[in-house]
Amino acid sequence: CKILRCNSEYVAATLHLRGPDRGAASCTALRSYSLCTRRTARTCRGDLAFHSAVHGIEDLMIQNNCSREGPTAPPRPRPPAHDPRGFESLDACDYERSFLYKHGRPPGFQHCAAFGDPHIRTFHDDFHTCRVEGSWPLLDNDYLFVQATSSPVAKGSNATVTSKLTIIFKNMKECIDQKVYQAELDNLPAAFQD
Repeated sequence: CKILRCNSEYVAATLHLRGPDRGAASCTALRSYSLCTRRTARTCRGDLAFHSAVHGIEDLMIQNNCSREGPTAPPRPRPPAHDPRGFESLDACDYERSFLYKHGRPPGFQHCAAFGDPHIRTFHDDFHTCRVEGSWPLLDNDYLFVQATSSPVAKGSNATVTSKLTIIFKNMKECIDQKVYQAELDNLPAAFQD
């Protein structure tokens, strides 16, 4: 997911803005930011930073009275695809580029879903229908841990509902410190704040 590149391009485009022409330049930067996020939508659909950026852009467009139509800034030129210095020069946090370098192909993406009481479609396309109270991991890999917690719908009921979701971004010294996000049934944030 390249949302961090979109974020940094927006910050760079607006950092110097001052004076009466700030409004038009801000709108141009926001339209460019929006375009960049749309280009990353497929690979970023499960990324919390992506969803926060999309909501933030909408809010800023309204606050600055920006139209959706209008000029955008040209995107920054991309770095060359092949780096003769080898793997050591790659950004360790650029998962897609590192994967491409290591495996000679872009990474594939998998999707899962949890809904109902609960019905679960796993990353490997297995389907489970459960009426189990408790917590279990939905995903646990080198980068991310996601755990779901189910509770009874009502006292004495066999049916359960997903009542809590815990997301842990695991510590990677080059990229991110460990972060924990939780969403509960009665406290479901529109986006996680970092």
